[in-house]
Amino acid sequence: MIPDPEKVRVWEARAPAYDRLCRRWEVFSQLSNRLIDLLPADLHGPVLDIGAGSGLTSELLLARHPDCEAILIEPSEAMLAIARRHLAGRRAQFFGTGLDAAPVRDLHAVAAVASASMQFLEFDPAFGRLAEAIPPGGYVAFNLWWHHWEETADIKWTVWEAIARDACLGAGLPPPDPPAAGPPKAKTRVELTNATSRHGFELVFKHRDEDSSPVSYGVDFAAMDTHWPLKGIGPETRQALLTKMHELAQGRFDTLVSTRFLFRKTDDRR
Repeated sequence: MIPDPEKVRVWEARAPAYDRLCRRWEVFSQLSNRLIDLLPADLHGPVLDIGAGSGLTSELLLARHPDCEAILIEPSEAMLAIARRHLAGRRAQFFGTGLDAAPVRDLHAVAAVASASMQFLEFDPAFGRLAEAIPPGGYVAFNLWWHHWEETADIKWTVWEAIARDACLGAGLPPPDPPAAGPPKAKTRVELTNATSRHGFELVFKHRDEDSSPVSYGVDFAAMDTHWPLKGIGPETRQALLTKMHELAQGRFDTLVSTRFLFRKTDDRR
């Protein structure tokens, strides 16, 4: 579970843009609040926020559960710097590392949440570590975007891509550069079931959510990469393209699919 240095580098560079994205588009607070909805109403004590990003989930958690303490685990120091500002004066600890690194290995919590971050972890070592941190009766709540879960991986979210292509071609430029990497490998039910049962967790709740989302969100998400939509174009040309994309996206919506899970720790298995 050592964080991939290249992924950390990417999110370090995107940290301010990612924070703006999370706070502009409602889907991120929806994802986090739905996980918090799954936790007990009388929750109190430390809660691990895995892959905490710029701190949105922890902010929402503490607003609804003031007797909790958020423990943010996030390998990007740039993300954590933003989270510290958002959570100044709140009950929170910050760890710029992965889930199984020495500074967090001895932490214990009544629950753990992971919003839009569990795809970065392998299930078996992750739940092995969580089995050491979460006592019997404690909870783990997380979600997976559609393309990270085998049951929804075939769903397409491409309207924004067509708009980006049209904007570039309309400006006499080639279409956007294709992603450097192919589609992610989706997590499987077998992987999840084997990992959770091996480490003493039972499934309490699973639900697929479908949200109508403005197509402009897809444009903003892609634009976190400062080289998108085309490498080598000047900042004025890039801004003109992004403005055109948002104009073409005006009033158009796409469906974002995610799946959320709640597991409960059933025993002291290690």
